[in-house]
Amino acid sequence: MRTSKWREPIFALLFLILAALLIGILSLAFRPVRVDYGAVWGPYLAEPRDSLDYLYLGSSYAYCDVDPVEIYDETGLTGCVLAGPEQTLSQTYWYLKEALKTQKPSLVILEGSALAFQQYQNYTQVNVGYMPAGLNQLGAIFTASEPELRTGLLFPLYFYHNRWKELTVDEAADALLPSETDTLKGFTPVSGVFEQIADGPFTREPQPEEVYEENLTWLSKIADLCEKRGITLALVFHPTYSQLPADTRIRIAEDASELDISFFDWTEESQSIGITPTLHYYDPGHLNQEGAAIFSAWLGDFLTGELGVSPRPQDSENTAAWQSAVQVRKK
Repeated sequence: MRTSKWREPIFALLFLILAALLIGILSLAFRPVRVDYGAVWGPYLAEPRDSLDYLYLGSSYAYCDVDPVEIYDETGLTGCVLAGPEQTLSQTYWYLKEALKTQKPSLVILEGSALAFQQYQNYTQVNVGYMPAGLNQLGAIFTASEPELRTGLLFPLYFYHNRWKELTVDEAADALLPSETDTLKGFTPVSGVFEQIADGPFTREPQPEEVYEENLTWLSKIADLCEKRGITLALVFHPTYSQLPADTRIRIAEDASELDISFFDWTEESQSIGITPTLHYYDPGHLNQEGAAIFSAWLGDFLTGELGVSPRPQDSENTAAWQSAVQVRKK
């Protein structure tokens, strides 16, 4: 009698577990593998634990402008760009919490364009949807994502079920197998030059006061998280021809100072860094591959010189991997 009483609930529970596993596997298999243009968590999580000297967070300005392999070649510093397209500061906060589960960097560099972003931008599905499943992704879903996207973020098969017609066995295998480290370290090189760049610089409008204050709240949360972990936080604006007004940047500098955040504004420093606008801008906001190489080498010297970051000891295997990445880049 007892066996009969519990048989159906046990079978129901097993069915629910198997259904959840199947949905999870199909969600991963159907979701396109992401290897560039930000939100590249797979290669990041494949990095050896506690091996990175710095993390670089932010928007596409971060992953198009910063090449960690160039920085390593210049200084020996190891790092990764864990940015996302139009990544808001609320999403960045959850990214950082998740990233610090496997790495203990001495420095976090935050590219600051998100201070001029709206509450929600255009790439929430990518930025939040590709986070590792867990409490931090749930935090991002419910505090940094549009309500209408939350169903698909909680159940990715909702977004990607139509891909069954185009999905190949190789694509599914790539999605399900563990990721490996890559030689890009979160960097996405782009080629070409913006033809009208000589007409710049171009003014970028700041957000309304209430939006800016909300962004400042998330910046404060990021600063508090870094302070609790003993990590130096640097807020930076890259050399760009898509520029916030000078008075807006002055205010950001003052607000960063109140939060005890080091702030560096390189918006108008293209010439001193060695960037030639007519050669090195892919568009008004982003550097092309050649510009990124120049900026990254300069940035490496800034990190070791101005900020005093020193390379941590690496095992021979990881050293060989970084040196191999340098050789790949030089080719």
